[in-house]
Amino acid sequence: MDIDIAQAKATFRSPNPSDYPELSGYTREQIYDETIGAGALYLAARLARALDLRPGQRVLDLGCGRGASSMFLVKHYGARVIAVDLWTSATTLHQRFSSRGFADRIVPLHLDASAPLPFADAYFDAVFSMNSFSFYGGSVDYVRRLAAHLKPGGMVAIGGEVLSDEFTEQQLRTPPHVFNFRLPPPNEGVDVFADDFAKQHTPGWWQDLFESSGAYQVLDCRDVPDADVLYQDSVLFEHEHGIDPFDVAISLEQIEWGRHGNRPYKSLFALAARRL
Repeated sequence: MDIDIAQAKATFRSPNPSDYPELSGYTREQIYDETIGAGALYLAARLARALDLRPGQRVLDLGCGRGASSMFLVKHYGARVIAVDLWTSATTLHQRFSSRGFADRIVPLHLDASAPLPFADAYFDAVFSMNSFSFYGGSVDYVRRLAAHLKPGGMVAIGGEVLSDEFTEQQLRTPPHVFNFRLPPPNEGVDVFADDFAKQHTPGWWQDLFESSGAYQVLDCRDVPDADVLYQDSVLFEHEHGIDPFDVAISLEQIEWGRHGNRPYKSLFALAARRL
């Protein structure tokens, strides 16, 4: 399906600044700078609210990507952050944090988040994870192991891409084309459905997972109210700045898929839970 970006833009909306007071004074470029996945700092702001952070508290930013969320947590809440990522090296993160004046508040680590984490029990006041948790965190065993690193009463906030419905058995056998594709070279070996969308679920699925672990009280778990707007805005930003034309094209198809009543469609969710 070839979708005209100009036609799509005419129907797109922009996020309401009053919904994101934490981003007052940010330029559009700063909101999207070095972020990975939908939502950018809009999603980071929504997730961070649930943590009720105080200055000096220790936060694990799990799957921190290029570090934008870690810097946001320091700038707005005075947190001390351990920033963990597999795809971005610790050296790259350190250089970025140093250039922005955050080197003394963020410790970057190059770690596989799916493996046992090398932290003490009850070490963190909070865990924050944006646009990465579905890749590695979808098991009761994992969320229990994660809870061990949280202080009793410590908070978890996770969020990112989510589905409106679980895939049907038929869809798992023959995935919808908007979720079943390969990336352009040099990443043509990546099976996006198997590596990404097949691991995504509904907000209810994630709530059940955390509750069934017996380690958390889930305080909130739902779709982000303006998820469709945040998707639209991220596509526009990529298009306007010439970022990843392939992603722009497939994202437009996915947006239209949902608009025409097809299910599941993509959304964004936020989960807040307290360690028991």
